Amino acid sequence: MRTYGLVDELPRSGSATAWDLIWVLFVLAIIVGLIVIVLRFLAKRNRGWGMNRSLRSLGGFPLGTNKSMQIVEWNGRIYVLGIGDDVRLLESITDPEAVAALLAEHDSNTAHTGAVMPEWLRKLTQRNNPQNDDMASKSSGNNASFEQTLENRLRQLSERRQRVEQLLEESRSGDRTDKQ
Repeated sequence: MRTYGLVDELPRSGSATAWDLIWVLFVLAIIVGLIVIVLRFLAKRNRGWGMNRSLRSLGGFPLGTNKSMQIVEWNGRIYVLGIGDDVRLLESITDPEAVAALLAEHDSNTAHTGAVMPEWLRKLTQRNNPQNDDMASKSSGNNASFEQTLENRLRQLSERRQRVEQLLEESRSGDRTDKQ
């Protein structure tokens, strides 16, 4: 009886199919990884392509349902916006030196952070590699540094605004007393 070669092509044990399945999953993971890397490269390269390049989002923080705080750069100034039912200007940083320092720190922080991994994958890799803990603490220190710098600068600006309002109030009350 002749089998015409069909029986020779079929796997003879269950372990061969398990290895084949593992190999397919491995190759699939590599392909997905390469797609993610290419998309991130294209996103960095074409950042702002087709958009107004003078407006750049530096980040945001969700505050609740349909509410957030956003930090944007526009025409060499940094604005802190409250987003909700409407958009409100919370603070603006117009000092060129302060803007340049904050942008340089933001750009260095984003350059140091590589591809963003999902939290579950990061925990899995950190469990096996203690060096990643040191790197994660350093990167969180950089983010905290930027956040602290921005918070300090915003606090200084609000104090300056309060001083200006006090001076204006004093000058207004001084004008009223001179007229009487």
